[in-house]
Amino acid sequence: MAPAREMTDQDLIRTYVDSQDVESLGVFFCRYKRSLMRFVSNFLQDESAAQNIVQESFFRVARKPARLLDVNSCSNGLLKIVLNLSIGHLRRSVREKKLTGSMENGASLTAANSNNLNGSEPTARVRNEMARLRPRLRLVMLLKIQEGRSYREIAEITGLTATNVGYLIHQAMKTLKVRLAGLRKDLS
Repeated sequence: MAPAREMTDQDLIRTYVDSQDVESLGVFFCRYKRSLMRFVSNFLQDESAAQNIVQESFFRVARKPARLLDVNSCSNGLLKIVLNLSIGHLRRSVREKKLTGSMENGASLTAANSNNLNGSEPTARVRNEMARLRPRLRLVMLLKIQEGRSYREIAEITGLTATNVGYLIHQAMKTLKVRLAGLRKDLS
């Protein structure tokens, strides 16, 4: 058998399913941990919650690894798991805010993000505007731009149609164009 680091994702999962080889599962997780953290952190705008969600997604895969054997792409399968956990987190957050009556978090998140951003002012402004998008628009934009997924892959991950994905990306781009209209003038 090939060393675990040279095996495909499907091979690693199959090895774990067949022989409970924890090393192969660890290699699989190491391949995706960083990209999943970046994706969830950017989607939720909460690094602590992102860590919990990525960890929970790995626990779910460890408990039911055969799930990933039935998908075309293990990467897309993992994104779907973290997406579902992230949406659940957002729903719980909204319910908690409604129960406590504190709806102040939106503006403070954007301000906190601008303080944590590295890089140039235009980059910070674009990231702030991405963070202000509605969650569904932010999701499809992150999957398209950050993760480099096709419309078909985004549809598979989110459960939307490819046409709906295209529409949402168009809406997000239109919103960003309006919000960032002054940026081009500022750069001139």
